[in-house]
Amino acid sequence: MPIPRFFLLLPALFLGACAYHTSRSSAVVVTDTQGVVEGCTKLGVIDGKSDLHSVLLADTARDTIVTRLKIRGAEMGGSHVVSSAADIKWKGPDTSGTVYKCNR
Repeated sequence: MPIPRFFLLLPALFLGACAYHTSRSSAVVVTDTQGVVEGCTKLGVIDGKSDLHSVLLADTARDTIVTRLKIRGAEMGGSHVVSSAADIKWKGPDTSGTVYKCNR
């Protein structure tokens, strides 16, 4: 009996929800404390939403969102991202963040 195609594609579906750090994105700080970025330059607003975050467990979704915020923040040249997703008790739905460049 052949395996249905869906089951063969299932691992790829979940791997597609993953985001991977680069050395630049690993240096980006994601925080929910506005005071951390006092005196920094605001670069813009980003979204860390994953197409699959609604089907992931809350902790996995939060980790994926924080990783995406770091990656997108690094792509903008930022050093910090302020987002409610940084709170360990985050349960959604807000996945946005504000990118800042701090010269410290």
